[in-house]
Amino acid sequence: MNKVEFILLSDSYDFTTDYIAIELEKRGKNYLRIDRDLLSSDDFFWDFNNKRIKIRKGGKLFNVQTDQINGVYYRAPTYLRETFSRSNTPEKQLQKSQWMALFRNLMCIEDAVWINNPTSTFHAENKLIQLKIADQIDFDLPETFILNSASELPINDEYIIKSLDTAIFSFGDQEGFVYTNKTSYSELSVSNLSHAPVVIQKDLSPKIDLRVTVVGQDLYAVKILKGDDGVDGDWRKLKDDVSFVPVRLPVDVKEKCIKLVRSLNLLYGAIDLVLYKKKYYFIEVNPTGEWAWLVDSANQHIYKSICNYLEG
Repeated sequence: MNKVEFILLSDSYDFTTDYIAIELEKRGKNYLRIDRDLLSSDDFFWDFNNKRIKIRKGGKLFNVQTDQINGVYYRAPTYLRETFSRSNTPEKQLQKSQWMALFRNLMCIEDAVWINNPTSTFHAENKLIQLKIADQIDFDLPETFILNSASELPINDEYIIKSLDTAIFSFGDQEGFVYTNKTSYSELSVSNLSHAPVVIQKDLSPKIDLRVTVVGQDLYAVKILKGDDGVDGDWRKLKDDVSFVPVRLPVDVKEKCIKLVRSLNLLYGAIDLVLYKKKYYFIEVNPTGEWAWLVDSANQHIYKSICNYLEG
C-alpha cells in the first residue's frame, strides 16, 4: 500500500502536472494523482470519520490520511463550474455532477498546503476582483468597461474585447475558447452585444506583453516578442511564432506582482502585464494558469518552486 504525502488534482492530458509528478518522484515523495477524466475508472473509498481515503488505481492501492497530507496541487478549475447540459444522458449528468461534488469536498483537507486552494481560486478568477486589488496596490490599469451595449462608450477610442469569464465551447469532440480581440467603437456600435456581458478595455498599442509567474516569493518573468517587437493583439494566436525572453522587472513591479498574488490568498498566480509607454499595466491573473511551455522555451524551472512550497 502506498502512503500518500501529496495529492495532484488534474487531468490525464495536463502536461503541467506531469512536471510536478516527475519532480516529486525525483525527491522521493509519495503522491497520488487524481485525474478528473479518469475518476470513474478508479475504486474510491472515503472513511470520513477516520480521516482515511483509499483509492485503487491500475492495480495499486493508495492510502490517504487526510489529516496528514502535506500538499495539494490543484489544476482542474473549469471542471468545478456548472456541468449541466441537455445533450448529456442522465447517467453522464449524474457522473459529472457527483464527481465534481467530490472534488469540491476535498477542500476539507484544510491543513495541507494548497496550490491553490479552490475557494481562493474561485474568488481570484473574477476579473473585477483582480482589477480592484491591482488598483489598491497601485498598478496602472487600462480603462475597463463591462457592458452589453456600446452606447455609453467613448466614440473615438480603439478597444479590445474579451469574455468576462473563461468561455469554453464544445465542437464535437474538441473544445474551443474565446481569445482577446481588437475592435473599435464603430464595430462595437453595430454589434449585437445584448445576449451576454463582455469586457471592453482601451487598446494599449504598441505594447510588449509580459507573462509573470509568481510562486510564493519566487518570480519568473518573460517578455513575449515576435522578432524584436511586441505582438499586436492576442499573442496566443501566434504562440508558435513568438519567443519568450526572460526579463528582470523593476523592483516595484516585482513587489506588486508578489503582493497581488498574496492579497488574493494564493501561492501561485500567472500574471499578464503589458508594457506601454514605459508603464507596466496589469491585465489579469490566472490562479491556475499554464506555465509548462516556459520550462523549455525560457529555461524557467517553475515546477521546482511549486514543489518547494508544497513541501512547506
